[in-house]
Amino acid sequence: MADGDDVLVTASANLWHGAEAVGGLLTLSRSGLRFRAHAFSQQPEPLDIPMGEIVEVRKTRTMGIIPNGLAVTTKLGLEIRFVVGDRDRFIEEITKLTGQP
Repeated sequence: MADGDDVLVTASANLWHGAEAVGGLLTLSRSGLRFRAHAFSQQPEPLDIPMGEIVEVRKTRTMGIIPNGLAVTTKLGLEIRFVVGDRDRFIEEITKLTGQP
């Protein structure tokens, strides 16, 4: 995903690493999903998921209660979970881009 890519949605988010959530910025463009941790984060590794690698996107509940989770499944079977306030918009746009029902 290039920095100048056509951005569709951007929101503050947390990326789950096991039991730890890393705060940062989640950005969706036509080429994929990008997460960048805050500069002060203990785990600053960037995450890029190309659009062609996404096979499923769905709503989840954080801690089984709070309806603000977003789960992305890749072709390799990895499930990546985020906490994001605008998850419906992310799901809507990813669904359009991937042609999911």
